[in-house]
Amino acid sequence: MTTATRAKPVVVEAGAAPRDPTEFGLPRGYRQGVRNESLDHTGEYPDYWHPARLAMSGRYQRHVYRWAAGVVLRRGLGSVLDVGCGPGTKLAEWIEPVCADAEGMDQPSAVAIARTRCRHARLHAVDLERPGVAPWRTFDLILFADVVEHLLDPDPALAMIRSFAHARTLVLVSTPDRDRVRGRGCREAVKREHVREWSRREFLSFLRSRGLRPVRSRLMPQDDRPVRSCLRGEAAFRLRLADRSELRCHAVLCRVDGAGRGGATNGGGHADRRDL
Repeated sequence: MTTATRAKPVVVEAGAAPRDPTEFGLPRGYRQGVRNESLDHTGEYPDYWHPARLAMSGRYQRHVYRWAAGVVLRRGLGSVLDVGCGPGTKLAEWIEPVCADAEGMDQPSAVAIARTRCRHARLHAVDLERPGVAPWRTFDLILFADVVEHLLDPDPALAMIRSFAHARTLVLVSTPDRDRVRGRGCREAVKREHVREWSRREFLSFLRSRGLRPVRSRLMPQDDRPVRSCLRGEAAFRLRLADRSELRCHAVLCRVDGAGRGGATNGGGHADRRDL
C-alpha cells in the first residue's frame, strides 16, 4: 500500500481521565493509550475503508472465525452475533454459510459496507464505546474478535455482550497476546490503534473479572498463515530461546456467569467438555 492510498485513522479523544490500568487486569506501571485512533465515523473520514484496508480485513482473525464456524457446526448452534464485525468480510465468509440466523454490529461506516457483502445477516450500527443498546434477543454464540484492545473503556461493550447471552451462550473473544507480539518485557501500549494489550494470563484474569468464564483458550496466528508454520517459533518462545512468537492472537471461548434463568455459577465452575 502506497503513501497515497494509506488512510489516516480517525482520532477519538478520551472524554475523561483514563481509568487505572490495574482495573483491567494489567500490572502496575503499565502505560496504556489515552485515545482511540482506529474508530471510523461516517462523515469524519469517509474513505477509511479504502480498497487496501478492505482486502486486508479478510486476512486477519481468520483463525478465530474458523474456530467460531467449527463451534457452530459441532454444537449445532442456531444463532450468532458478531460484535465488531467490521466490513463483514469474515462474517460473510465464515459465519453466514454455517448459520442462517446471524447478526453483526459495528461503526456506521463499517456496517454500510457490510450490508453490501453479507447475504442474510442482520446488521446494526452501534458505537461500541457507548453502545446504549437494550437486548432485543439472545444468541447461542457471540463473537468479539480483536476489538477489546481498541476500546478506551471495554466495560460497556462487555456488559452489552452479557445482556445478549442466555444460560448456554458461548462467547468467543480474541486479542493480541502482548508477550508474544512485543516481548515479555513490554509494559506499554505500543501500537497507536490499541489502548491496551494483555498477556495471556492477564487477559484470562480480566475476562473472569467481567463475568466471562473461560472454557478453552487457544493461540493462533493473527493473519492467515498456517498454524503449523508457527509451531517451531512458539516452541522457541516457550523455551525462552526467542522473545516473540507468531502465535500471537489469543482467543478464549467463554461461558457467561449468571446468564439466563438458572445460569448463575461461581468462578470455579467446571467447563463443559463438549465445548472444547
